[in-house]
Amino acid sequence: MSQNQPLVSIMMPVYNGIDTLGLATNSLIQQSYTNWKCVIVNDGSSDGTKEFLDQLTDPRFVIIHFEANKGRPVARQAALDAAEGEYLAFLDADDFYHPEKLKEQIALLEQFPEVALVSCGNACYDENFNLETVRGCGNGVPKTYRFGAKLTCALRTSVVRLAAATKIPFNAKLKHAQDTDFMQRYLVGKQYISMPQVLYYYSEFVSVTGKKILKTYYYSLIHHRSLLKHAFVPNLKAMLVTVAKGAFTAVLLPFTGVGFFLKKRGRIPTLSEQEDYKKVSNQLQINGKA
Repeated sequence: MSQNQPLVSIMMPVYNGIDTLGLATNSLIQQSYTNWKCVIVNDGSSDGTKEFLDQLTDPRFVIIHFEANKGRPVARQAALDAAEGEYLAFLDADDFYHPEKLKEQIALLEQFPEVALVSCGNACYDENFNLETVRGCGNGVPKTYRFGAKLTCALRTSVVRLAAATKIPFNAKLKHAQDTDFMQRYLVGKQYISMPQVLYYYSEFVSVTGKKILKTYYYSLIHHRSLLKHAFVPNLKAMLVTVAKGAFTAVLLPFTGVGFFLKKRGRIPTLSEQEDYKKVSNQLQINGKA
């Protein structure tokens, strides 16, 4: 490991992820940036996840087993408590990284010490690993986040500064959207950069169901309600918008299917993004169904 590479910890909660863990962990092993440790929290899985994790031989994987399922926010907090180094990244167990993700994001954090978070675009794929949409791409220009402002980036695609992150506990009451809640509280008054490059591959069209979308609206309401004391007007407005969107989604879901709403979240991948994805797929030896 290069002495010029600050240590980055990667948070990976997993519950019954045996079908996708191999891809997620392999995408870390294939990173051009080598000074990382991945804290994987097995949240009481019963499908062979424990056995898979126990056979990982790379010492950069740190495994924590829960005997019973405690929920994602508790698993995330356990990973945060075990993290070490200067930076913290995030990877869901059913997603995977571009081989250059950590290298490019940490280079920006090193270049701009005043920036607290660097996110990237994510490409969303279906059960056959075909790209469907791209979202979360920014312009690469630092901006400051204020309470109530809209964020187009996601925690899963981001790298943050660990020292600041350890001061922000995950909200254990939020079974969904605890990542958005954490990111917004972490970012208040701080600068962040959204990169234009796609460096994260998200199993949105495999893992997200209509029920999950509706639950996300519910937990988003809880999240914004908890922030009313910090910024009343923008969070009240966000609550009203969330209620409207949730009602609209609930009415249309039986007629349109979940794919209709997922496609509206992003744009069609460009030809260069498709070609880059093929190169990554070949490197990670991706084929078959997710």
